Amino acid sequence: MIQLRTYTTNDLCPTQHAMLIVWGHFARTLGLLDRLATLPIHQKTVTHAPYQKIVEFLIGLLSGMEYLTDLSVGPTPLVRDQAVATAWQVEAFAAASTVSRTLKASDRQTVTALRTALDAVGQPFLDRAIAEMRERHQRLLLSADLTGRPVSSTSRTYPDAAFGYMDGELRLGYQLAEICVQTTLFGRQWLSARQHPGSTVSGACLLELIEDAERRLNCHPRRRTELVEQLLAASCQTIAEEERLATQQEQHSRQQTQRLERLAREIQTAQAQIGQLQDGPRDSRQGGPYSQLSRLQRQVTGWQRQQERATAQRVHADAVAQAHRARGQTLKHAREQLQSSLERLCQENADEARLLPCTIRLDAGFSSGENLTALIELGYDLETKSGNDALVQGLRKQVSDATVWTCVGKNAEMIGWTNYRIHTCPYPLTVALERFSTPRGRLHAVLIRNQETPQTPCPDLAAWSHAYNARQTIEAGDKEENTTFKVQHLMSRSAAGIEIQALLTVFAANFVRWASAWVRERVEHSSPQFEQILNSPKRLVRVAANSPATIEESDGCVRVCFSPLSGLNGVVVCVSGTPDLQLSLPVLANHQFSSA
Repeated sequence: MIQLRTYTTNDLCPTQHAMLIVWGHFARTLGLLDRLATLPIHQKTVTHAPYQKIVEFLIGLLSGMEYLTDLSVGPTPLVRDQAVATAWQVEAFAAASTVSRTLKASDRQTVTALRTALDAVGQPFLDRAIAEMRERHQRLLLSADLTGRPVSSTSRTYPDAAFGYMDGELRLGYQLAEICVQTTLFGRQWLSARQHPGSTVSGACLLELIEDAERRLNCHPRRRTELVEQLLAASCQTIAEEERLATQQEQHSRQQTQRLERLAREIQTAQAQIGQLQDGPRDSRQGGPYSQLSRLQRQVTGWQRQQERATAQRVHADAVAQAHRARGQTLKHAREQLQSSLERLCQENADEARLLPCTIRLDAGFSSGENLTALIELGYDLETKSGNDALVQGLRKQVSDATVWTCVGKNAEMIGWTNYRIHTCPYPLTVALERFSTPRGRLHAVLIRNQETPQTPCPDLAAWSHAYNARQTIEAGDKEENTTFKVQHLMSRSAAGIEIQALLTVFAANFVRWASAWVRERVEHSSPQFEQILNSPKRLVRVAANSPATIEESDGCVRVCFSPLSGLNGVVVCVSGTPDLQLSLPVLANHQFSSA
């Protein structure tokens, strides 16, 4: 049992990280530290338990550290702030090099356990937010993105790093695939973050993110089983047609085989007659162009040419029949998968309590035909852009000087089409060609939406443009991760350490939002600036988490008092007697925290 430092009456304990003290007490109410204490890390305890160094790493991210060495040699080294360690139930902080060794000692098992622990801590908040949206009959809004994590192009010490496009440049590093949901209670909530080599493209990551999101949300849109049934019926017809064509070609091959047998008999008989004539007595009737011998020889030559043609036709018929049979087998295998998919989707639709309408916004990298097909069948409403230049050029050819464009922005115009088909997606789409007037000239892009029925009219183009541009929500989240939590600065060179940093970063971005309501209830003295900061994770980390303060304990109450040397002078937060959170069922949970 760790013996924690306690404060005596009226004892003052200075700290350079005021908000980290408050967040430490909040983390204790969540049971976060108890869950992290069970992480499997193959490293013995000398002075610091391995999990405590993972906790220290998380605290460092919450302080906005740019490099791991900032723990020890930053402007306000965290390792020297005993008040923060006490608040987070850590006896003392380890040096940055010790934390680095713990990250190196971690493995895939550690990463999996950490992901499970962090998901469990955040699940009550997510359940509460989704329950609140259900009560308001709001649809879910998901956004997915791929963020580059580049390293030096000459580096050889980062495992599994690969060259790929990051921010429009070919660079060495990794890709971080992320998906988030927009909630009313807590704003943007990250649902999953998956690390991939830098050469990974967006499309390959999407379905894995969707699976993670549906597991975390415990809900999904109604599956469009009727579309899969239509594909299944069409597949059966196509298979039957392939079978018919294969049978037709096999019949033609048999006819040519019979023809070859007949020709072989004719040639054999004629050659026997030729032999008899050549061996018989020579007279004038056996010579000349009109003799019986010459006629038989011409017949044999003609039959041999027919043999060559019949052989070629049989070979061709066999090849075509084999191709039809192969396509039929491929289609049968696809039909079996489609049937299995249909059964799974029907089972998922049977649980009506989990059904909730959902829109997903994607950038062009995710909009392959295969992904569009899968998302439409899964029931998602799409807001995406095409990355296929051929589609852009094809739509531009359908525009003439007489085309009427709709103004959707200061320098943007759009025109839309319904029932549009692309080769890699079997379902009709609604597409819009958008053009922009820029100093570099006129630029074009294509927006894509799914279409419920062939009769669905083209949506309002201005509203459509605005809906897709609202995808800046996740782009702002990427920026927050890069500028506030420094996710692009890799703080470990081990595969597990790099993934641990990504998991803790998205958790930290959610954590500061969960804490806001809890902190508001415990503010004894506030200021207008502090009220604004509580709504800004960036300023919470940069300002409040790096502000000096004193800790006062009197009458069993621990208060964090921001110092006059900080920009939040006079703010007092009482963190004593912190109540546990009510982790009840989402339907019964209230977004306010209960008091002890």
